[in-house]
Amino acid sequence: MKRLLLITLMVLSSGPAYAEWVAIEKNNQLSELQTVYVDPTTIRQDENMVTMWQLTDFKWTQGGLIGRRFLSTTTRKQFDCAAKRVRLLAYTEFSRRMEIGIAYDGYVDNDYWFLVEPESMNQVLWEVACNTQ
Repeated sequence: MKRLLLITLMVLSSGPAYAEWVAIEKNNQLSELQTVYVDPTTIRQDENMVTMWQLTDFKWTQGGLIGRRFLSTTTRKQFDCAAKRVRLLAYTEFSRRMEIGIAYDGYVDNDYWFLVEPESMNQVLWEVACNTQ
């Protein structure tokens, strides 16, 4: 009985079931610092608006000397394909890589849109979301 309980605990504590994360290849100065993934199964389109989830897995711990430190984040973004802009809908920071560990939800102002800048990671994500590759 103890052995069955131990096996069950090991399976349950081995981490969450991963989403279908697909790495986004981008040659820029950040590629040595982080890997960015998207989950294609989360891409939802409503006319010119597309929402999707992104995972950023950092090579080194992020955060300040005071406060939370994290190694990965998940963000839910919405892209306006026609206006080529993006806004953050939600994000969570994780203490370990690949959305494992202690999770901290962040505050998001959903009313603020950013223009998708050329040569940025949001440009690559916009291309994926809006299928303009």
